[in-house]
Parts: sequence; C-alpha cells; structure tokens
Amino acid sequence: MLSKNTRNLLSIFKKTFIVIGLILVALIAVVLWFFWNDAASEKYDITIDDNKIPLFEQVTLNFNHQYNSEKSLPIAPAALIDIDNDNVDEVFFGGGMHQEDAIFAYRNNEFVDISSEVNLPKKGNTKTTVGMVSADFDNNGFTDIILGREDGLRIYYNTNGTFTEKIINTPINEKSNPAGITVGDIDKDGDLDIFLATYLKKELMEGQTIFEDYTYGSTSELLLNNGDDTFKSITKSAGLDYIHNTFQGVLVDVDDDSWLDLVVVHDTGEVRTYKNNGDLTYTMKPNPLTKKFAYPMGLAVGDYNNDGLVDFMFSNTGSTLPRAIAKGDIKDASLFNEKWILFRNDGNFKFTDTAEETKIADYEFSWGCTFADMNNDGLQDLMVAENYVDLAPNKLFRLKSRFLVQKEDGTFAPTEEKSGVVNPHFAITSLVSDFNQDGYLDMIWVNINTPSLAYINKGGTNNYLQVDLGESINVQGAKVTITTPTKTLTEWMVTGEGLASDQTALLQFGLGKEFRILNLKVRLANDKEISINNPKINSIVDLKAEVEKHNTTVEKIVEDAQEDSMIVISGNEEI
Repeated sequence: MLSKNTRNLLSIFKKTFIVIGLILVALIAVVLWFFWNDAASEKYDITIDDNKIPLFEQVTLNFNHQYNSEKSLPIAPAALIDIDNDNVDEVFFGGGMHQEDAIFAYRNNEFVDISSEVNLPKKGNTKTTVGMVSADFDNNGFTDIILGREDGLRIYYNTNGTFTEKIINTPINEKSNPAGITVGDIDKDGDLDIFLATYLKKELMEGQTIFEDYTYGSTSELLLNNGDDTFKSITKSAGLDYIHNTFQGVLVDVDDDSWLDLVVVHDTGEVRTYKNNGDLTYTMKPNPLTKKFAYPMGLAVGDYNNDGLVDFMFSNTGSTLPRAIAKGDIKDASLFNEKWILFRNDGNFKFTDTAEETKIADYEFSWGCTFADMNNDGLQDLMVAENYVDLAPNKLFRLKSRFLVQKEDGTFAPTEEKSGVVNPHFAITSLVSDFNQDGYLDMIWVNINTPSLAYINKGGTNNYLQVDLGESINVQGAKVTITTPTKTLTEWMVTGEGLASDQTALLQFGLGKEFRILNLKVRLANDKEISINNPKINSIVDLKAEVEKHNTTVEKIVEDAQEDSMIVISGNEEI
C-alpha cells in the first residue's frame, strides 16, 4: 500500500499533467484561431459609407444538405431556374447521396418545397448530385436542368412547368467524377455543347496538397452536341486533354470576338484560359497563374471595373492556412500563390491580377464566389463562400463567408455583419436573384451538410434595369450592354458561375441615381443583335420573344421602347 505522502505526490503530478494538457490544448486552439481569423480586416482600410451597405432580412428556407464524407465530393450544387416563365426564379438544390433533390419557390415571404408540383424526378439514395446548370436544351421556351452525378449526366426537360428525365451517355473515364458544368454553342451550329469539369473519385484521392504529380487527377471533357442531345467527346481534338482535378469552368467570350472561350480552374493547380479558334479547337493563352500553383476553386464572372471586358475572380486558401502547409509538395515555393485572385481583363487575352489593389487578396479559405450589384449603384459586389466541411479546424472555428461591397475607388469592403448575412455554416456558393420583384437582388447561401440560408434585400432608392433573355440556345454566352448619359454597364449570360452551381438568367443593372438609359444592346451567341433605345428604368425588359425572332433570318431589331415607338427591322423577314 502506498504511503499518504506518495499518494499526495501522485495526486499533485496528476493535477499538474492535467493543467499542462489544458494549457497545450488552449495554445493549439489559439494558434488555430489565429490562422483561421488572420483576415484582411486587420490589413486593409475597410471603412465604407453606411448608405452603400445593403441590408437583408432572413426568411424561411428548409433545405438541409446531407453529405456523405466517405463517398462524395465536398460540393453541394444549386441552380436558379425560372420554371414557369413568370420572371421569378425557383431554386433547385442537389441532394446528397441519401437525399432527394428539391425545388423551392418564393411564396408569401418564405421558400416552399414545390418538388411534387413540378414532377421533379426521384434520384434514389445511391448517387450524389454534384453539379447543375439551367438552359433550354430543346428550345421549347421552357428552361431545362442538366445535372451530374457519379454515373454521369442527365437532362430534366421542362414542358409547361413540369419535368421529365433523359439520361445522357457521358464519356468520362473510370477515375473521374462529374463536378461543375457549363454550356454554350461553341461552334455556332444551333445546339448546346457542354464542358464537364471532373474531379478524382473520393475513394481514389491520396491527399489534398498534391501539386507536382502530373499523373494524379481526373480528366475533364468537352462534349459536342450531335444535334439530338446526344454528345461525343472532342476533348483531345480540341486541345483540352489533360489530367488534373477540376471543380469547374465557364464558357464565355473573353476577347470579344463572339466565340465562346473557356476559363478553367484547377484545384491544386493553375487557372487556364483557352481561346476558341472557331474550328472546334482551343488554344491555351498565358495568364498570371500559368505554370504556377494555387487552389482556385470558385469562379466569379463580371465586369467589376465597367470597361466592357469580362473579368474573373478566383477563390483560394487565402490567409487561413500556414503557407508552409498549404504549399504541399511544391519544390519552388515562389511559384505558390495562396491569395485570392482577381483577373482584370486588359483585352486580347491579357490579364492583370488586381486582387491586392482592390483589397481582396488577403482574405480567408474560400469556395464559390459571385459577382453581382447588390445595392444598385452600378458597381459589381462580391459574395464569397467560406468554411470547408472536411477541414478539422472548421469543426471548432467558423468563418463568416464574405459579403464584399465595391466602393467608388474600386476597392472592396466586407459588410456581412452590417448587412445581416453572416453564414456560420459550410458554404459552397451564393445565389442571387430578385425573388420579391422589388428591383434589388436577394441572396441565398448554399451550404453543404448544413442548412442553406435565404435573405431578402430590404432595397433602397437607387434605380435599376432588369433584362430577361430566357435561356434558349442563342442567349448562352450573350453579351448585354446598357448605355446611360454617364456610364456603360455590361453583363454576360454564363452558366456555372459560383461553384458547381448556376446563377439567374435575369440580368441586373444598377443605375444609382441615373434616371435615363440611352440604349440597351444584346449580342447573341449567333452574332445577331437586338438594340432598344430608351428602355424604361425600374422595369424588366422581357426579350424572350425578340430572341426567338432572332432564331430565324432577321438580322437586327432596333426598337424605341417609349410610348408610340416605331420598330425598325433590318433583314429579310417582316414581323
């Protein structure tokens, strides 16, 4: 039997070890907290006038994504789709492996599940929905959904507001899992083609910081439409054959020559910018991340500096993770960029990374990102999703997800707390649309393994114009420009912005205090043009019928939108 003194000594040792253990845990927690919160709010001047900050009210949305961490990729897709052509979007959420997809509509100040109303096909509980976009594949005037699962693609055809399913034979190799999708008519033959980003299947993944093993990863596919919504791979012949894990890409006209180019983000890799040569081939053009390394995952598309050229923001691991850990197996650390990235388009496939000068470079670990004018002042704002569902520190410390408002000097300031849109969950992307039809964009945080969150914009006094082109074949990739007495604003119809998800087809132009628009011009994917003089402010310009006319032989429409206007048509068909 131990003596009393020995027992006391052991007790003291035990208590000492407990105290030391608690101190070590506290130190580890402090270190983790430091890295997780080492954000730009301490590095930049983030002051902003209160009247620039949009305010939001949270509304009910009961969709809680269910994630299978052993078998599924860490993405949860969603898409905005105007199912019934009433200029108000519905929201399509992709379900986890043991969860059905769902569609919600905004009714009476809340989002309600209408999956049964629209005959949403059941997917069963063996596959995960991992990517989706909306587009009118059959040109019947109703928007369809194309989505990906582990076994490939399918199209949900929309007829008068209800869906039927068609499975697409998807030529991907055995290592690859579908991820983000983008569509467009790459050869101007009148049907929609697909770029399908892919990622290595979960069970084949060997790590998340592998950069310089060029045999590790999956192979994305460029799928050419045969004209009957069957597809063949032209990946090799188009010059796009590579091995790399890819979350998404976007088809958009980068150099303003009317052909749909391709921007692709390689996780643990580079951003690739490909020029469409007009002959079913693409040429890779250099950019600030060419032959360098980063974690570009999300992709935002917009003209943030209003120069008429499309710009791109890419998410990254940011300031959250120690650089020594984040750079993984990269031998030359000078080639590694962990910061957020903003490509200013300087024309002719020349880009400058302006993330530092716009004061967004040093934010945290991020996912999907979206450009949109949320306060209608004529400047693009930036929503960036945060928190990684598979990263251990996130179990303890959650980032806010960023809502960054652009100031008049071209820099961005975080307003998520004042705006009321702090997101404590595992975010994938934001979706933006005008659900309550007040002229201001509302927002949804799409979250994985946690509930998604919906917010209605409280609005303001700035003017606006909304343009509804529909989602037919010739509007995919369309460029829309409005001219006022003092400024020119430009938007593009793209699919796939955010992360494995899809934004609204209702294009938003904030006018600030401008009260007159001189001209609205639309250049369609088939090179035909719609031009409208003096469109009415604070309205929706519905151009679906005009777009349909341009599927025929009409060359150009110039229309005065004021009362008693005269329509002038050039071409060889009367309307």
